[in-house]
Amino acid sequence: MSAAVPHSSTTLARPRPARPVGPRLAPAPTATPVKLGTRYLGFLSACAVIIGLAFKSELLAPNQVWAATAGLVAFTTAGLMFLHARNRTPVWFSLDYYACPALAVIAASSFSMLASDWRLHAAAMGAMGVTIYMSSYVDLCRGIGRVRPLHRFLRDSSIFLALLALFFLVLQSELPNAIKFIWIFTVSLLSGYRSFRLVTQREGRALFSAFVTAQMVTALAFGMVTYLNQGSAYVAVVLAFAWYANQGFILHALDDSLTRRVFFEYGLFAVICIYLVALALLTR
Repeated sequence: MSAAVPHSSTTLARPRPARPVGPRLAPAPTATPVKLGTRYLGFLSACAVIIGLAFKSELLAPNQVWAATAGLVAFTTAGLMFLHARNRTPVWFSLDYYACPALAVIAASSFSMLASDWRLHAAAMGAMGVTIYMSSYVDLCRGIGRVRPLHRFLRDSSIFLALLALFFLVLQSELPNAIKFIWIFTVSLLSGYRSFRLVTQREGRALFSAFVTAQMVTALAFGMVTYLNQGSAYVAVVLAFAWYANQGFILHALDDSLTRRVFFEYGLFAVICIYLVALALLTR
C-alpha cells in the first residue's frame, strides 16, 4: 500500500516587478501630424474668387487679363500643392489634383472677358470658387481615406461643368479652327486624365485612356464644325455628352465595374449624343 503524498497548503508566488522609486510620470502624448482641412480649402477658394473679381477693374487692360489668369492658376496650384504636401497625400505631385481647378480658373476668366455685366462676372467667379472647392474636397477626402458615394458625383459634376464651359468658350471664340481643335483636345485630355487616375495608379494606362477619349472628342468636333451649321452651345453640349459617355465606359472597364446599370446610364448619354448629331445632319 503506497503512502499518500501530503498536500502542501503553500503555493509559489510569481515574482512581482519592483516599483520604481519616485513620482509616477504621465505617458507622453502621441504626436499627430497637423493636417489642413476644409477651412483652409474654403479660404483658398475665397481668395481665388476675390482675386478673380479684380479682373474686371479698370486697373487691368483686356490684354493683361490672360497674364492675370496665369498668375491665378499658379496661385491656386501652389495653394493646393501646399495642402496635399502638408497632409502627405499619396502622389500629391500628380497632375490630376490640379487639372480641374486650373481649367475652372481659365473658364471663369475667359467668360469674364466676354461678359459686360458685372453681375455675370461675379457669378462666373463664384462658380469658379465652388468648382475649386468641390474638386479639391474630393481629393482631400481621398487622400485621408474618407471616400463617400457622394464624392463621385461631386467629382464628375465639377469636371463636367469646367469642360462644358471651356468647350462653349472655345467654339464661340474667333480663334482659327486649328487652334480650337488643339484646345478641345487639350481640355479633353486633362479632364479624362483626372477621371482615369481615380481608378488606376498606372500613369501610362491613365494617359492612354485619356488620349483615346480626347481623340474621339476632337474628331467629333472637327466633323461638326466643318460640315454642320450649328451654334457653339449646341456643339459644346454634344461634345460634352460624348466625352462623358466615352470616359464613363472606359473608366468602369478599368475599374472592373461595368454592370448593366452602368452600361445603360452611359449608353443613354451616347444615344442622346447620336440623336443630336443626326438632328444636326437633318437640319443643316
